[in-house]
Amino acid sequence: MTKAPMMFTLALAITACGKSEHKDGSSSAAASSKPARPAVAIDVAAVNALVPAALKDKLVFEKRDLVIERGKHKTTYTLAAPTHWTQESTMFAHLKPDDKAGFFTRFEVGSNCDGECTPKPWETIADKVNFAPRAKGKVIKDDKAPGRRTMIAEVESSGAKTTDVVVAWWADGDKNYHACTASLDEAIKDAAPAFEKACQAVAIDGDD
Repeated sequence: MTKAPMMFTLALAITACGKSEHKDGSSSAAASSKPARPAVAIDVAAVNALVPAALKDKLVFEKRDLVIERGKHKTTYTLAAPTHWTQESTMFAHLKPDDKAGFFTRFEVGSNCDGECTPKPWETIADKVNFAPRAKGKVIKDDKAPGRRTMIAEVESSGAKTTDVVVAWWADGDKNYHACTASLDEAIKDAAPAFEKACQAVAIDGDD
């Protein structure tokens, strides 16, 4: 036997070790190119338990998929969200409330690059974009943890008073960070703890 066939056989063996096939036809090399997101447990009952008794006829949460599509890119956000609130555009995971929630109420989840989508100091950027403006109001809660921050604050903008709930999370080396935000009209401001609980558990599947 010549050396050439032996070297060819060895090369095939090395290639096979570096790229194994899965049942769906994808390879382990491709699968490992993007870190898997951790599993998220969404406890709708726990969220609904935090809705005050006086608001239970106005506000009921359910497990929902909010799908956004931008060209070839598609992302699904799964979380506890109010029943009957509507997603009016597939460009954003924003929900428009029903007429029971008050005019100034809104609820949204999504990612942010703050410019070019490259790794950045997300804690600093999230503070600038999401938290510092609301900290000018009355801060009810401000919890900081590695890779996550939660704030509840009473804010006023353009004559509108809302109770804002913001949960932002990130990881070192990521090209963006995520935030879940609820601005609550006076009519449902006491449901802020329920929205906080909902925003703490968001499953993300896709490109966003």
